[in-house]
Amino acid sequence: MTTTEPAGPSVDYDDHDLLGQADWVIGGEAARKARQQGLYAGYVAFLGALVYGLPIVQTVFRTSDAGSLGRQLSSPMAIALLVASVCALLGAVVFAGRFRGPVVPPMPWIDLVLSAPLDRALALRRWWGYAAVGGLFLGTLGGLTVGAGLAFANLGGVVSIVVTTAAGAALGVLATRLWLWSQVRSWPGPDRGLTLLWRVPDALRELHAESLRAHSANTSTLAGSALTGNLRTARLALTRPVHHGRSARLRPGRPFGVLVRRDVLGLRRTPGAFLSGLGLTALGGAVVTWAFAQPAAPSVAATIGLLPLYLGFGAWSEGLRLQADNVGTPSLLGTNEVAEAVAHLVAPTALTTLVLGAWVGVTAVFGPVPASATLSLVIVLVLVVAGNVFAAFRGSPTFVLRPQTVVGWYALPALSVIVVGSVVAVLTKAGSYTWLSIVSWLAYVLLFWSISRVRRLTYLHRT
Repeated sequence: MTTTEPAGPSVDYDDHDLLGQADWVIGGEAARKARQQGLYAGYVAFLGALVYGLPIVQTVFRTSDAGSLGRQLSSPMAIALLVASVCALLGAVVFAGRFRGPVVPPMPWIDLVLSAPLDRALALRRWWGYAAVGGLFLGTLGGLTVGAGLAFANLGGVVSIVVTTAAGAALGVLATRLWLWSQVRSWPGPDRGLTLLWRVPDALRELHAESLRAHSANTSTLAGSALTGNLRTARLALTRPVHHGRSARLRPGRPFGVLVRRDVLGLRRTPGAFLSGLGLTALGGAVVTWAFAQPAAPSVAATIGLLPLYLGFGAWSEGLRLQADNVGTPSLLGTNEVAEAVAHLVAPTALTTLVLGAWVGVTAVFGPVPASATLSLVIVLVLVVAGNVFAAFRGSPTFVLRPQTVVGWYALPALSVIVVGSVVAVLTKAGSYTWLSIVSWLAYVLLFWSISRVRRLTYLHRT
């Protein structure tokens, strides 16, 4: 006769309590400080929008005729550019989510907590909360800044503030959820549809531990390369296998032509880089052309359009960056370093010229384009070329590595383009052609100085 021993008492575990204990063991006091740093970052962003964002938005609307500017901003072309800008922003978010998503817990949490029999949505909810609150805050702050700028410039009232704030908040929420959806799609899984945009708990449960480890490693790589000024490491970490144009081959020829064709082939094999460059260049070229060609456009509009134009040119300049990454090594094609750099500038310069020429043609359909505007666009093109050469061959930082100085070091080429280009826009709108001719020489001096750095860095690496 067998006897059955009574079963032990059942134990109910509280997942929230277990996660709280794991948080204290793994994060400790650092977890609480991280939350305080997030609040401080939000406070700094609010002050930046109040001190810099609001005055800039007011300047954009105050330095032009309100009636003419209102008609141009409500035109189909302006609405199409706004839609394209929003789509470009959302596309950039989706692209970033493939490498670094919004939910990236520390590696000990991935190894020790996610392997436990807990609801993954509950275990990852905190990091999603950080990203969701951050996206909502930034979107709301951006919309509030634009609406308040319209109101202070007497171009809108309380209704405009409410509408732009609500639109900014909605855009922030949508961008954050697309970011999470892209992170889910970075790892094969059974559920990767668009319905995950409103099923956030299911999206969190679809995040695989290996995918989270990869995103955590990418975060460390990107942060380390950014702080040390070694962008080559970041580019290698973000490189993906080539799936397009694999059957295409380079035709033999002279070294200069081969280098140009190699850059064209590189853009063909990386359609994402080509399309992102096309979108940014089209957006920046439209704003810059409008700023120079339309009398009602404010001069500060050129300042806004120069950044996407600069970034779009950079997206097409992968060959130039690869030469800078391998600076000092002997050329296999027998060209010198300056000729190689000039060859790598042919494709992006030709594409940018086509985009700017197309926008000048579109503008000419609706009215005459002043000759000064065309000449100023040529100066802007020279500035963009010089800034990208400067950015590629800036070398390694030689100062004490602090976050503020590193950010300034990264932003110096773009700031050079934006500052000189803004001065060109102001002088063009004012008709000060004597000063404009003097300032235009700054663009050519910056170009020749940037090209001279190619030879200088090459000799430094060889010695």
